[in-house]
Amino acid sequence: MARNAAADGGTGAGGKDARRKPGAGTIAQRLRLAAGLVLFTFVLTHFLNHALGNVSLAAMQAGQDLRFVVWSSWPGQILLYGALGVHVSLALVKLARRRTWRMPVWEGLQIALGLAITCILIKHIVATRGAMTAFHTFVDYRHELSALWLGYAFWQSVLLLIVWAHVVLGLHYWLRLKRWYSHARPWLATGAVLVPALALTGWLNAARLLDETGGLKVNVTADEAAALGRWIHLGRWGLVAVLAGVAAAILARRISDRFAGGFSVSYVDGRRVVGRPGATLLEISRVHGVPHLSICGGRARCSTCRVEILAGASGLEPPANAERTVLARLGAGPEVRLACQIRPAGDLVVRPLLDPARAGRQRPSADDRYRWGVEQPVTVMFVDLRGFTALSEGRLPYDVVFILNRYLDSAAAAIRAAGGMIDKVMGDGIMALFGVETGREEGARQALAAVLGLAGALERVNADLTAQLEAPLRLGVGVHTGPAILGRIGLAGDIGAAAQLTALGDTVNVASRLEGASKELDGFAVISAQTLLAAGIPDLARDGAWAVPVPASPHALAVRGRAQALQVWAVRDPAVLAAALDATHVPSPGIAENSVEAPSPADASGPLPR
Repeated sequence: MARNAAADGGTGAGGKDARRKPGAGTIAQRLRLAAGLVLFTFVLTHFLNHALGNVSLAAMQAGQDLRFVVWSSWPGQILLYGALGVHVSLALVKLARRRTWRMPVWEGLQIALGLAITCILIKHIVATRGAMTAFHTFVDYRHELSALWLGYAFWQSVLLLIVWAHVVLGLHYWLRLKRWYSHARPWLATGAVLVPALALTGWLNAARLLDETGGLKVNVTADEAAALGRWIHLGRWGLVAVLAGVAAAILARRISDRFAGGFSVSYVDGRRVVGRPGATLLEISRVHGVPHLSICGGRARCSTCRVEILAGASGLEPPANAERTVLARLGAGPEVRLACQIRPAGDLVVRPLLDPARAGRQRPSADDRYRWGVEQPVTVMFVDLRGFTALSEGRLPYDVVFILNRYLDSAAAAIRAAGGMIDKVMGDGIMALFGVETGREEGARQALAAVLGLAGALERVNADLTAQLEAPLRLGVGVHTGPAILGRIGLAGDIGAAAQLTALGDTVNVASRLEGASKELDGFAVISAQTLLAAGIPDLARDGAWAVPVPASPHALAVRGRAQALQVWAVRDPAVLAAALDATHVPSPGIAENSVEAPSPADASGPLPR
């Protein structure tokens, strides 16, 4: 059977640090994210409070009283306004440092929404917090609804929608590559629609009812309202001044760039552009229209913009912590850098390591976390049909294909019934993955259940083909659990080739080696200690006795590329494995009667012709 030779090796010298999940970003980015999450919490509770207007004004006020305890306390106010100041300030600093306005649509929309929020929010903050602080106004829901209805109802509704759009957009592009997000996304999308809809209908219905019943009443005098109006006017001019300062900084940088000495950036495809000091390599590429991938928007949260520096690396600053973490995670050499983090000052020759033209032809969406490759724990299974070469000798081609399809259909059905994913079929062999979406522990249990399902499927296949086989078919199975690189692999430019999810790395190599060892250890399946531990079956003796029935006798198996032998178990009797699973309360598909097998077209064609 063909082996997976595309391994990426082990975890390397980086140890635990090399396996840390990338994506933390710089300190400024982490601060902006943390501040944004605080603001999101405030916005969510505020909108849910608005939604209570669909019940009654009293319910709205009761919710407001609870929120007041938190957000109007000194710690709450420091947290809220500190987060607002940090988030807005860091966003404006980042905006002022931009060298180009070429960016993904989502990033431009996020900036536009943020600026719109800042412009409209000034009135809301001054009219509420300003009135409370300066005039000790009792700002209850009756006052707020009265102040907004009817003249400011439109702009208040617009503010609500753009705040929510900004929040949802930011959360989506932060979470989209996280493992659990694809499962939670339908539920989160439902909430993303319901929250603003309920908030809008809540406050509008409550204000309308107040108007109809003559209950509108503001708690400020005419003089106080005039003073608040002047402060709102000053606040807006202050914002204009800040934005003018940002624009001036951008203009000054542009002028400086024109007079600064340039340098050349050459790409391996023959393109050569002129860069200016201070810009990142990603910005230089975008300014000159050179396609360059960057899924995280240049935040050092992914590695899609990475390049190989072919010349000029000595003139670059060493990687900062955020970039160093991602590069260590990749196991990259010193010649690999992140284009979004390096700021060249001299001539460079670079090779982008991810081809944007290829990415544009790939079928999975950009939100597919496996499109760019991730590392996560999985259980890998290799299944091989023993002695198939000898079995096929002297048989007609139709006979060989019939037997092979009968076995492959049954084995694949048993794997899928246990929750596994068929990675690839290689002749008479199968590679399957478990725990891709369900997690390490569940994946290991599913793989063990699949071993039992394969045993049952093999019994049925042998019973069906007993008249056509000189000897029963035999399988060899190898199962190992560990970190693997998961990614979609396909042929660029080939319309007929879909990008298939596959696993790469040391875990795949070990599982393949265990399947091969099933013959030398005389076992139906060889399972690593890591898989048994993940599945909740103890592999350590307690006072010389096993806490649960042991699937088989332990062995220390030498694996190429590993300094230490791997502890494995050779399963000779699947019934013992079934007992171990039952003892740990892990459902299994059973050995024969409970296994699920999909009918194959060959089954309907009658017995194998002689």
